[in-house]
Amino acid sequence: MLKKLLSTVLLGVLLVSTAPTSGHAATIKEKKSQNATEQRRLEKAIKKQEAKISAEQREINKIDAAINENIFRISEKNKQIKQLNLQIEDLEAEIVRYEIMLTRQEELLGDRLRVLQENDGNSIKWEEVIFGSKDLGDLFSRVMAGKKIAEQDDKMISAYLETQEKLAEMKKNLITKKEERVQEKKSLLIQKKQLKQQMKERSATLKKLRKGKTKFTTKLLSAKELQATLEAQERAIAAAKAAAKAAAEKAAAEKAAAEKAAKEAAKSMPKSSESTVVPTPVSSGPTGSAKFVRPASGGVSQGFGPASGANGYTFHNGVDFSGPVGSPIRAAASGTVITAGSGGPYGNHVMISHFLDGQVYTTVYGHMNSLSVSAGQTVTQGQTLGTLGSTGNSTGPHLHFELHIGGYQYSASGPANTVDPLGYL
Repeated sequence: MLKKLLSTVLLGVLLVSTAPTSGHAATIKEKKSQNATEQRRLEKAIKKQEAKISAEQREINKIDAAINENIFRISEKNKQIKQLNLQIEDLEAEIVRYEIMLTRQEELLGDRLRVLQENDGNSIKWEEVIFGSKDLGDLFSRVMAGKKIAEQDDKMISAYLETQEKLAEMKKNLITKKEERVQEKKSLLIQKKQLKQQMKERSATLKKLRKGKTKFTTKLLSAKELQATLEAQERAIAAAKAAAKAAAEKAAAEKAAAEKAAKEAAKSMPKSSESTVVPTPVSSGPTGSAKFVRPASGGVSQGFGPASGANGYTFHNGVDFSGPVGSPIRAAASGTVITAGSGGPYGNHVMISHFLDGQVYTTVYGHMNSLSVSAGQTVTQGQTLGTLGSTGNSTGPHLHFELHIGGYQYSASGPANTVDPLGYL
């Protein structure tokens, strides 16, 4: 847009320069020299404006990175508060249950406690037992009955005291959890205020850029969109684990059935041929296949690790594969698509959750030109996800590829849970 505008200005200057003048009879050579000088001036202006746009874009990128990190922290804080709410609800339910239990125990102990009080702490009047007995057998029966009553009283009192202790402990724990929730909510409020301030700063920066007639577009995931992404990630991980468990159970059942069939076949063979029977091995699937494959065919234009900060980050969390716009992007491993859409520094992007050998991984494919998958879809290794492009905060056509050990975590200043993908492909 900028180049087109400046080219139009240049064309106008050239047309004016070639028009006849009333005061001077310039030669063709002089006109050419004037035009060349004006062209060089405009080219310098274009480069200067491009440099200005680049610097301002970097400023926006830094703000975007800080906002994204804060959004993730807020999301984690919301999860912690949600867990605390569940713990508090469980504690309150347990307290109600123990209060009911305590009331019932108090009703059962009511009469016995009155007897203990009347007998100075003894549940049995032993003088009545001894002197009121008819004979030795009656005395023995009374003593044994009294002993059982005393033991039962002791058990009832012990259970009652234990219930009281547990109830007091749970009430104390409830107070602690509620105080913890208050502190977490205060922390969340501070983070939300910081986010609001960052968004105001971003809005003011964009307003300043618009006022300066600098034109470029930048997108940012909203907190709501990012929260939806995190929730989709949790669902994808759960689905992947369930699918892996079902596949393992199916494979185990098939293997057991095959072994049983082989044993039955071996039993039915004549004894003379038993020594020559070789059981057919059960196939466990293709061997030698990589856990992750290269998602794009181009060369590496930027590696994993520390960065200059020129593009809004001081650590590059992935690897950039260069290539022509429209070239295919493929899934590095089988898994479930967490999200497939546009927004934020990634532009058009896809996130996939993988559950491999008991470990959760997340892969990210950024700056894509087009997408051919949707959220919630199950994909296989090597399946086409879309095409390579230069959307979002991108300086040219390439695929930005990230590999996370676990769920997706973003950081513009460190690796977080990302690893160098080249060591896994």
